[in-house]
Amino acid sequence: MLLLLLLLLLLLLLLLLLLLLLLLLLLLLLLLPLLLLLLLPLLLLLLLLLLLLLLLLLVQLLLVLLPPPPPPPPPPSRLLLLLLLLLALLLLLLPLLLLLLLLLLLPLLLLLLLLLLLLLLLLLLLLLLLLLLLLLLLLLLLLLLQLLLLLLLLLLLLLLLLLLLLLLLLLLLLHHTTTTTTIHSDNKRIHTMAATTTYSPYRGACMFYKQPLFLWDFNHNCSCLSPTHIFRSPVMK
Repeated sequence: MLLLLLLLLLLLLLLLLLLLLLLLLLLLLLLLPLLLLLLLPLLLLLLLLLLLLLLLLLVQLLLVLLPPPPPPPPPPSRLLLLLLLLLALLLLLLPLLLLLLLLLLLPLLLLLLLLLLLLLLLLLLLLLLLLLLLLLLLLLLLLLLQLLLLLLLLLLLLLLLLLLLLLLLLLLLLHHTTTTTTIHSDNKRIHTMAATTTYSPYRGACMFYKQPLFLWDFNHNCSCLSPTHIFRSPVMK
């Protein structure tokens, strides 16, 4: 489940990145027409200024070249006319300079936009790297948790085995103690019964009654406890 969630998160992040890139491209496409729209009126104004300046130059040239009328008023001085021509030339040069500046600034603006796009891409790449690192850390933590769980299970199994071994040892000790107590009680009973018949009037084959192979019962019968044969002496009255 965790891996599926992580994969879904990665897919969502990739989709977000693609959307951001598309938005940036759309912004660029929108900015270029805006720049063109801003430049077009300036160009039109510059063209109008050029036309006006050309008209002024033509008028001044006509005034300079045409002879004065016969009843002329006092004509303007030639220096003034030359200054007007120089001003017109400067006014003609100014729009040209503005056009040159605009042409120079357009590549700079494009370069700035490209730099901004590159910076955004770098930031996105850094974010992706950070996300990948986080995912790797999560996977490592999951692996460590699994290893810890396995170790705990192994420890529990070892404890269970130790408990079973202890129970077996206790059972063996109990069995050994019960067998030893029964053997001691049997030996004691044999010796006590033999000791009670010390002064019995009959002897017979049970004369070695103090040995553990012979047993005197309560009917004064001597039973031989040998594994080869059983000897019972009759009751002597």
